[in-house]
Amino acid sequence: MNTMGFVEEELAQMWAELLGVAGAPVDMESGFAALGGGAGEARLLAARIDEELGAHVAADRLLGADTLEAMGRLVREAMERARAKWSAQGPAGGSVLGAPAGPRAGARQERPQLSFAQQRLWFMQQIDPDTTLYNVPTVLRLRGALDRAALGRALDALVARHEVLRTTYAAPSGRPYQVIGDPAPLDLPYTDLTGAADPAGEADRVAAEEAAGVFDLAAGPPLRARLVRVGADEYRLVVTFHHIAVDGWSVEVLFRELGQLYGRPDSLADVTLHYADYAAWQRDRLQGETLDALVGHWRGALGDDPKALAVPTDRPRGTTRSFRGAVVTRELSSELTAVVRDFSRRERVTPYMTLLAGLHTLLAGWSGATDNTVGTPVAGRDRPELQDLVGCLINMVPVRVRLDGGPGFRELLTRVRTAVLDASAHQELPFDKLVEALVSRRSRDFMPVFRVMFSFIKERPEPFFAGLDGCSLDLTGPQDTAKYDLSLYAEERGAGLALSLEYDTDLFGPDTPAALLAAYERTLAEATALPQTPVLELAAARFGAAGTERNPHRDR
Repeated sequence: MNTMGFVEEELAQMWAELLGVAGAPVDMESGFAALGGGAGEARLLAARIDEELGAHVAADRLLGADTLEAMGRLVREAMERARAKWSAQGPAGGSVLGAPAGPRAGARQERPQLSFAQQRLWFMQQIDPDTTLYNVPTVLRLRGALDRAALGRALDALVARHEVLRTTYAAPSGRPYQVIGDPAPLDLPYTDLTGAADPAGEADRVAAEEAAGVFDLAAGPPLRARLVRVGADEYRLVVTFHHIAVDGWSVEVLFRELGQLYGRPDSLADVTLHYADYAAWQRDRLQGETLDALVGHWRGALGDDPKALAVPTDRPRGTTRSFRGAVVTRELSSELTAVVRDFSRRERVTPYMTLLAGLHTLLAGWSGATDNTVGTPVAGRDRPELQDLVGCLINMVPVRVRLDGGPGFRELLTRVRTAVLDASAHQELPFDKLVEALVSRRSRDFMPVFRVMFSFIKERPEPFFAGLDGCSLDLTGPQDTAKYDLSLYAEERGAGLALSLEYDTDLFGPDTPAALLAAYERTLAEATALPQTPVLELAAARFGAAGTERNPHRDR
């Protein structure tokens, strides 16, 4: 085994910080994907290499190299090219890399604009002022001798740290802008249920009531909290956010910081970059040549007027959507999960890519379509300065995969890998801007481009609160809504994977989603065991034949 040089040592440190593996040994043969690195982490790694080592290496090349040794070679070659170019140009040639500058704190407009994601969420709330579809309910379970006053102070400090948590949205002329309020104490009602016949069940009811409360984005902050006591030393902190202020990544940042502020109030550095700074930067960046290039790329990838995949449904599709939904679940065994991870490592892809390829296989067999597009969320945090920014940065990107030529699963996986990396590299274009550019008004419906969504959720560390016996964060929330026809979530849980399939109850009864999850599990088992098998001969194809007969309402 080759020994580490300076470049490899720097890369190993970056891996440890980006992947959260500081306690694990990283050597020359370590694999980036095996340690949890995916397309998003590769883009972030590429940005750090660019910034700290002065070498530009594309994220897809880093992910393809995988091992520390192979990445080191790529970075050294890039450094040599950069030095050669610098020598040829001289100092007057300017920056060799020319990477676009990231967001920085700066002077604010009198009426700060919303980000594109905020604008969409604000608009949807105006269409249906009573909707709770964009509420983000959370429950933090706490065990031990809780200091209620300290918790209240920590919440107040959290709101004071992050401007977006004390921002309202005014629109006197129909054009919304941000109104950033001064820090103020957050109301924290307290409910003691220790005398109830079923404290835990009653606490669930209280949490559901909190989650069902409507936000007035013009009048109050985009979060509310309630502390519920369910036992002598058992509490639940129920916090409901509006999506206009947070995404899933932000929620994890907030609860991590809340634990730090509870134990050591002065332990956190001041926040220097706020969401309003990011929104201004995004608005300034996504115009002109940058916007044209992104739109041009997605037009080439999807074509004009891209059509959403038509899956068979149990009932005909209506002309409007109620967003009513339900969830079916299934656990993948630790044995099959290990097989998927080992297979992914051998094929030099991430488990996310293998799981997404399995979903594309399932959809092809079920629908009979060989040109399928699935939506997938991207964090939008491929710059180091965005890692701890609280706000809504998440974006949805379409992953289009063709099955022409009758590929085997291994070939399909290669196509999925290419499509995922391509989508990740061009994730900056907000989905609404993509629809605006590519989908004609006559072709738009309430769900353009894709109606099936896939999300891979990595296992996350729980927040830590000093002096307490334990805590756990529940992000599940109510399971009675559906933003898409079908949304498949694969969540790491220890050695296994928890599958959740959210479905539109206007379109499906419970039997079809349950059968889909069973077919998905069989498909993964067969595909990883016999990856040369043509995709349409795997378990999903057999389900498709039966499923088409059972579900005659093909949405054409």
